[in-house]
Amino acid sequence: MSNEDSRSAWNQFESDIQGLAGDLKRHYRNARSEKDTAELNRSLEQLRQAAESVFKSLETTTRDPEVREKTKQTARSFGSAVAETFRDLSDEIEKAVKKR
Repeated sequence: MSNEDSRSAWNQFESDIQGLAGDLKRHYRNARSEKDTAELNRSLEQLRQAAESVFKSLETTTRDPEVREKTKQTARSFGSAVAETFRDLSDEIEKAVKKR
C-alpha cells in the first residue's frame, strides 16, 4: 500500500464518519419515541466501547514506550473527534426534544 493509497483510505474513513454522523443526526431528529432514542444511544455506547477496545489492544501489543504513547495520543485524538461529532448530535437531539 503506497502513501497515496493510505491517504485515500483515511480520507474515505473521514468522509464515512462524517456521513454516519449526519445519518445519526437525521435518525435522532426523526425518532418517534423514547425507545427509538434509547436504542440509538445504546448503539453509540457500543461504538464507543468498541473503539476503546481497539486502542487498548493496540496499546498492549508493544513494549516500546514511544509506540504506546503514540497509541494513547491517537486514541485521545480519535475520542475527541468522535466526541465532537456526537456533541453536535446531542445539540440536535436537544433542539428536537424542545420542539416536541
